[in-house]
Amino acid sequence: MATEFDLEFEKFEEYYGDIKQVRKIMDECSNCGAHTVQTHLSDYTNLIIQENSRCPECGEGKKKKIHIIN
Repeated sequence: MATEFDLEFEKFEEYYGDIKQVRKIMDECSNCGAHTVQTHLSDYTNLIIQENSRCPECGEGKKKKIHIIN
């Protein structure tokens, strides 16, 4: 069961293949293949960005990631 705090840090190792494959991994819903809507919340004090992805077609909210700002 996912909760509001089930976040993972982004790892670039999960992105593989050519540019089309990487964009598909990042932008398409794994359930239905539709384009996902992404929202970002910035926390400049801690130098992180929280990303949430949700599919408008099937409603799956599969991705919740933390990006570290360098």
